[in-house]
Amino acid sequence: MRFLKFAVVGTANTAITFAVFNLCTGWLHMPAAGANVLGWVTGFVNSFVWNRAWTFRDRGHLTAGRVLPRFAVANLAAFGVSEAVVVGGQAFVNAVTRTAGSPSALALNAIEALAIGCSLAVNYAISTRWAFRADPRPSRDAERPGRPAQTRASR
Repeated sequence: MRFLKFAVVGTANTAITFAVFNLCTGWLHMPAAGANVLGWVTGFVNSFVWNRAWTFRDRGHLTAGRVLPRFAVANLAAFGVSEAVVVGGQAFVNAVTRTAGSPSALALNAIEALAIGCSLAVNYAISTRWAFRADPRPSRDAERPGRPAQTRASR
């Protein structure tokens, strides 16, 4: 169920990323790499809010001060993968078509879709295993203030 929630949030992020990416490349004529940065920043904010409030709600005892830096690291790793795919994909298309500059809108969107898919896998793995990982709760046998620790022999 958690992956499904993560995927729903990711779908919203994908729509946001594509919208910002196309606004920046199509209307503002920004380079693809810069448009990808703005799309990711917008998606990051949306992702943190919804993943913390919904996807990982059962881990609500985790403070934003603890989770946000870890989630930022997870997203930076995923962004690094995304940016490498965008830059590499653009270079590949330019080499294959023997053109310079920005590939067509269709090619740019195909590259962006590949980048999003690759970064999703990285982000989910790091988010579930580290960023939103619940710390192990102390066992009932753990020493409590004012009470001596119990051992198996003393039970």
